[in-house]
Amino acid sequence: MKVIIDEAGEIIAKATDDHTLIGGHHRLSQAASLGKRLFWRDTGEPVKLDNFFKHYGISLRHTA
Repeated sequence: MKVIIDEAGEIIAKATDDHTLIGGHHRLSQAASLGKRLFWRDTGEPVKLDNFFKHYGISLRHTA
């Protein structure tokens, strides 16, 4: 299991090792809408949010 954290180290969401989101969907969308930078806790690498907000090849982050 992988953990997504914000800049302050607060847990935002959890995902499987293949990056399938299993918890924190609402918190992740809130953090994205506020423009927070998110990181993988185990590696410190930035989280690419587009991977979580795509549905059928269309990014839901860019729809109003």
